[in-house]
Order: sequence, then C-alpha cells, then structure tokens
Amino acid sequence: MLAAFLLACAAYVGLSFLLFEMPRSVADALDCGFLPEEFVASGTLTFNRNRAFAVSFLRKQEYLTAATVGVAVAFAVFALRTGRRGGGAIAAGGGLMALGAVCVSCLAPVLSVVGLGVIGSALAGVPKWLLLVNTLALTGWGMLFLSRRAGSCALPARRVNP
Repeated sequence: MLAAFLLACAAYVGLSFLLFEMPRSVADALDCGFLPEEFVASGTLTFNRNRAFAVSFLRKQEYLTAATVGVAVAFAVFALRTGRRGGGAIAAGGGLMALGAVCVSCLAPVLSVVGLGVIGSALAGVPKWLLLVNTLALTGWGMLFLSRRAGSCALPARRVNP
C-alpha cells in the first residue's frame, strides 16, 4: 500500500509538472499563486519553469491533493488485495469503487456519499486540507470495515431439508 501511495503521489506531481504552463499575464500569475511583484514588466516571471512550478505547487497546496489521490489509490490496492485474500466480493467492489473515484475525480474523495470532490472544491471553496481529512476518515473507515470483514468467520452453509 505504501508503494501504491508513493507511486500515485509521484504520478500526480509528474503529471502536474508536465501540464504546468508559465503564466502569461499578471492575472494568470495570481491564479497560479504568484505575487504581483514576481511578475516583471516584460511579461515573464522572475523564476524559471522548474522553480515556478515548485512555487505554484506549494503555494496552491497541491501536495494535499497529491496526498488525497495517494490515499485513494492505496485504499483501492488494499481493498483489491483484501478481496482476493478473503474472497469477498464487497472488498473487491470497494476497491473498484475507489479506483473509479480516482479516475473520475482528481481529488478522489473515496466512498464519500456527500461528495466533497471537484465540484465541492470548485463551487463551494472547500479547502484542500479538508478534502484530505475527508478522504482519510472515509478510507480509514473502509479499511476497518474490510479488515473486520476479511477476518471474520464464514457463516455456515444453510441446509435445505427436502
């Protein structure tokens, strides 16, 4: 699970780096987390692309989003492994649901009935730290449920009397 978490976090950071574009105006720079004095009169930032990405990534707290995605992927791996070990379809279904949440939502609030996903953060301004806490709480509950389910004894088969 740790390897899946680290791989997902690294993939999010790498994809963010590949998709990062240098802001072309002061308004774009402000949206990316830069200060007005960091955007010089010639229309460029005082940073090179690598440094600009790092500054933007940290100031916009994208590391919290990377951790949220990492937690969701780690939970998906856990649920899929629990499903194979315990033979439970519910565990495998939980893993597939978590994996589906990763594919559909870049913030991946796994198992969230209320759904603090992309729409919640874009429209309601939900802080990224709250999304991470939400994901940790829900995946923690899911791991507890799946652990107990996999560790419980199987029910005896029902006999049908002819």
